[in-house]
Formats: sequence, structure tokens, C-alpha cells
Amino acid sequence: MVLLAIGAVSIGRSKTSGELPYAAIPVIFAIQQLVEGGLWLDLQGNPATAHLLTIIYLLFSNVLWPVYVPLAVRLIETSPARRRALAYPLAVGVAIGLFFLYNITTNPVSAAIEGAHIRYNLPHRHHDLVFSVYALATCFAPLLSSHRTVRWLGVAIIVSMIGSYAAYALWFASVWCFFAAMTSAVVLLHFSSLRAPATGDAPARSA
Repeated sequence: MVLLAIGAVSIGRSKTSGELPYAAIPVIFAIQQLVEGGLWLDLQGNPATAHLLTIIYLLFSNVLWPVYVPLAVRLIETSPARRRALAYPLAVGVAIGLFFLYNITTNPVSAAIEGAHIRYNLPHRHHDLVFSVYALATCFAPLLSSHRTVRWLGVAIIVSMIGSYAAYALWFASVWCFFAAMTSAVVLLHFSSLRAPATGDAPARSA
């Protein structure tokens, strides 16, 4: 509910259609967390619905975010040079998103409650390489932004990623998404402060 409220405020403060995807990040995270909450309940007695919610959750976490984050960051970028640079993590995100989409639709996926967390199983090869490429798309894109508050989001996501993997490697997909959702509150800062481009990056001129 907190994330939905933050997202609603961010969306309300956005001024252009290009800002809407970035402003909506907390809302999408909130929906994803609601899906996982329903999954938690269904894993305890409704296997058919639990399987469907597992697929939906993995579509959010593995397919949507590596495409959505670099795209949303690129849409609000005012520096032409940095906008061009952001095309690279976006392309990487599309590639890794398609990779995960293929694996989700062709391999058996599952989720199980272990302790106080949900463990997801998405079989695929080259785990370390795939994880690195995924992180490049979702974490590196905000760091390329000329907006300081957007770079803060990138730092927050990276810190949450490292902390989650170090402490909860077996349940990483669930725990990292939870902390990333919390850090998405940083999105509101972008719409609550002056968004001056970094020194040396001239803003794009209107036509």
C-alpha cells in the first residue's frame, strides 16, 4: 500500500508521457509484491493457482525489469549523449528478457516456501553469466543517467542486490525484489527535487 501511494504521488507529479514509466516503477513493484503475497497463500493449498502466480512473478522479476528499467531511464534522459549510451543496456535488457521468457515458457518452473522466504526454481544454463547480464541492464542503466536522483536509484538497487545475495542466496529472487521495491521510493525524489543535468551534459533542446 505504501508503494502504491508513493507511485500515485510520483505519477501525479510527472509532467509528460515520457515520465510516466519511471514514475510508475513503485506501482509496478507494488503489484509484483501483491502477486508474491497471493503466491505465498496459494503455496499452502492451491497448487494450480500457485503455479500460475509463480509464472506471473517470474515474468515481472526476470522479463519485465531488465527491459523496463533502462527504457524508463532513457525516456526521461535530457542529455542526447547519455540517451544514446542508454540504448546499450536497453538492448542487453531486451536480450536477457527474451532469454528468460523462452526459459519460463519451455522449462518447468516452481516455487516453494522455505523458512520465511519463497525459493524460485527457473532452470537454465550459464547462471553466473546470465545474472551478470541481468544486473548490467537493471543496475547499470540508472548509473548512466544525468539526473542525480536517478543515479541514487541505481546505487540503491546495487546495494540491495549485493546485500540480498550475500545474506539470502537461496532465496535471492524473492528477497532482492522485496528490497528493490523498497528502494523504488527513491523514484519520488526525482519528482520532488530540481532535476538539473550533470555538469558537462547539455540538456536536449526542444524542437
